[in-house]
Amino acid sequence: MQQPSGRRLTPEQRRGQLLDAVSTLAADTDVEALSVQELAAHAGVSEGLLYHYFTNKQALILAAVQRAATALMNALTEATNVPGSPDVRLAAALTAYLDHVQAEPVGWRAALRARSGELAQVNLEVEEFTRSLILRALGVRKPSEPMLLALAAWSALEREACLRWLEHPSISRQTIEELLFSSFDAVMEAVSHHDRLTADVLARLAAGG
Repeated sequence: MQQPSGRRLTPEQRRGQLLDAVSTLAADTDVEALSVQELAAHAGVSEGLLYHYFTNKQALILAAVQRAATALMNALTEATNVPGSPDVRLAAALTAYLDHVQAEPVGWRAALRARSGELAQVNLEVEEFTRSLILRALGVRKPSEPMLLALAAWSALEREACLRWLEHPSISRQTIEELLFSSFDAVMEAVSHHDRLTADVLARLAAGG
């Protein structure tokens, strides 16, 4: 990511350049294992300039992961604000999620691979945010533990499916969409046999409400 000849980057552009470098390198490795030397070299800047914009490596990595997470949450928020039935809003949210994975695979994987400390907290916030959007679309204010279990299981499948999708381009988007749509219905249906709230929600959805 060398700076174009004859062009001086603004502070905002330079900051974005450094964040892009983190996301690119973190796509294939543990973000915590990256060295300042690697990050600076990939961004085409000196270590001193890197520290001018970020107090330390952890601050730079955290900013990159937060940027990716914010982009995803913004996309999901916009998608779920569409009018229509719960099924329509859920479909819009999943479409937005897959659009984000396709458009920003590097940033998405960087955020997903963060596993410790503040980075893990960012992932937790995204998971909680996503769960709240799904519950809102379903019209549920106080979910039961079985329902939360179902959503957690489906979310894990969603993340793993998207990772495999990126690693194996031969898998079509239609395959991923059908897998995630059908698995959501299946896991909710399975839990509904053991949880009255989930059963009531599915009955309401089947009735068009």
